[in-house]
Amino acid sequence: MKKKTNIKLFGLLGLFLGALTLSSCVANFCSDLDKANIAYPYEQGVTVYVDKKESVPTEYQKEGLSFQPFKSEGNEDLWAYIPVTADGGFGAKKASYLNDNIIASAKKSGYAIPSFEYFKELDTKVLKAAIAEANANGSQYSLKTITAEQINPFNVADCVGNEENVTVNEDSVLRSYGYVKFVSEKNEGDVTSFSFDFGNWYKWNSEIEEDIGASNCPGSDFELIYKNSIESTVNNIRSCITTREGKYGHYGTSGNWTVSMETTSWGDAWGKGLFEGLIVYPVAWLVDTLSLAMDPALSGVGQIWALIITTLIVRVILLALTFKSTSDQQKMQAIQPQLAKIQQKYPNSATNQAEKMRLSQEQMALYKRNGISMFSTFIGLIIQFPVFISVWGALQGSAVLASGEVLNLRLSDTIQSVLFNTSGTWYLNTSGWWTALVLFVLMSVLQFLAMKLPQWITKAKTKKQAHLTANPTADKNAKTMKYVSYGMLIFTIFLGFALPAAMGVYWAIGALLSMLQTIVVQTIMSKKMAKKMKKY
Repeated sequence: MKKKTNIKLFGLLGLFLGALTLSSCVANFCSDLDKANIAYPYEQGVTVYVDKKESVPTEYQKEGLSFQPFKSEGNEDLWAYIPVTADGGFGAKKASYLNDNIIASAKKSGYAIPSFEYFKELDTKVLKAAIAEANANGSQYSLKTITAEQINPFNVADCVGNEENVTVNEDSVLRSYGYVKFVSEKNEGDVTSFSFDFGNWYKWNSEIEEDIGASNCPGSDFELIYKNSIESTVNNIRSCITTREGKYGHYGTSGNWTVSMETTSWGDAWGKGLFEGLIVYPVAWLVDTLSLAMDPALSGVGQIWALIITTLIVRVILLALTFKSTSDQQKMQAIQPQLAKIQQKYPNSATNQAEKMRLSQEQMALYKRNGISMFSTFIGLIIQFPVFISVWGALQGSAVLASGEVLNLRLSDTIQSVLFNTSGTWYLNTSGWWTALVLFVLMSVLQFLAMKLPQWITKAKTKKQAHLTANPTADKNAKTMKYVSYGMLIFTIFLGFALPAAMGVYWAIGALLSMLQTIVVQTIMSKKMAKKMKKY
């Protein structure tokens, strides 16, 4: 018995791991420029820009910490400073990712940390390149006259954007063009393409090393940690499918940056793979189109309605594709009372070969009379599984679902990350904690009901059947189905906990539709079976 239980547990584990493996096979639609735009909100450098020297905090008005980046170009008003902490770290709020993820990891490994002078030179090069990129796209900034307001991503110099009275400088140089730090450019005629390969960063490192010496600059080990950390963060983000250019998402360490995304075409999707073109992009396109049509501001309400309509459409199409399989499953539920009668006639079928053969013959005859094909169920699973994985990939990849929030819950956040975040005033639902909890409980309950409803209907129909004798074969089959059903339930609930909240909404809606489908089909099948029984 223990061996069989272990086999079932390993089977469920294999199913879970298989689903995760297949889900990772859905292509990431983020372009190199998308990735660079996502990277900058995390690693913005260490330098803070202000107008007039008087705006520089007194503790930073000394050599090496405050400077005029464009003084040689005649700009006497723009000042910059690099805040430092008591332990010698970088104090700018924007530098938290650099401090906590990159420098901390480098120190732990015993690698040398670049000097303040290096970061000062690097940030100046990034700013100059961003200004040049802005001018190449139609702006007319001058190093001689550019102001801190035109540079800073927010209206306050040293902030992350969550502070009171802080607003976004939507078109500022660093917010719009800070991505130049992580790319290399290639010009072919009038077309400029970008590669997310840190090409500019490597080039600037070499230039800075020539100016201030190798001892002040990052070594190869630090460079590797820097690049790998940012790539790892960015590559885990997949929400880049959009039908129109715009700013989407919740990025950066505070999750409050929207970034520019390039338009994704259906041709791009086919270039990624068969299922990407056939299912992933159409589903993402539908969510994108409906969300923007119903709520152009992407506040969250439009996305919920888009998910409801998309789920309904996907379920209808899936039902049409698997109609035979679904019909046979419902027929199987409907004939359970007749199966129970047959099984009661052969209580020793598990040990008596003659009884086993007669049981099998009567069961097959019953299936044939009712037009049930056992093979169709298998075909249905083959169709449903890639659709499940592709829809999963579409919702993960949708840029609009990574934007906006519902009752303070961001649809791109995982339920797990929200529920485990009990910092600040979480109990006031400021981060959507209660919303996430209600969604998780609701999704779990609805999934349970969707699984149990067919069983309850069958039990109600067979309740009047007299259980004269036990049937080991029937009991064994029932136990197997019970393990499979509960295994799939646990699997779905776990994924709903670990995946973005949008998937939780999708599964909750899907469970409601499944229950409705079960009730409608079972009602129809019962009437048909009643008519058929009158003929015999």
